[in-house]
Amino acid sequence: MSAPPSNGDAQAIGRLQADLDGAMGVMRDNMRNMAERDGQLHDLEGKSNSLHMASGTFSAHATRLRKEQEWQRCKTRIAIFTVVLSLVWLLMLWLMAGKRGTFVLVSAAVLLVVLPIAWICVRRWRRLEEQEGFREAPDAI
Repeated sequence: MSAPPSNGDAQAIGRLQADLDGAMGVMRDNMRNMAERDGQLHDLEGKSNSLHMASGTFSAHATRLRKEQEWQRCKTRIAIFTVVLSLVWLLMLWLMAGKRGTFVLVSAAVLLVVLPIAWICVRRWRRLEEQEGFREAPDAI
């Protein structure tokens, strides 16, 4: 049989038990902190994915808006050009009082050439719009 532990041995065992309990407490705290960090990382990953999707949507809407504004500027320029050209034509019609018949015939011939070309250009532009999808109604963000 072994002898009962002496008072010095009991104190040493008590210190070792206290150290072991302290180390176990630190490990439990570390495990709890690690679990909290894991939850925070998953939350951050979800927010990052959400932000990535939102930025893609924003980019698509910005591209669509830029193209719509480009088309609006183009239509405005065409309208201004048409008004100016009409005023010039009316001025020339007034100035060519003696040759109005010839001027009207030449103007009609030029119009018959220009209108189909303009119609083809507008159809092509609209077809590109539909292919790229920027004439669709914008989605809610």
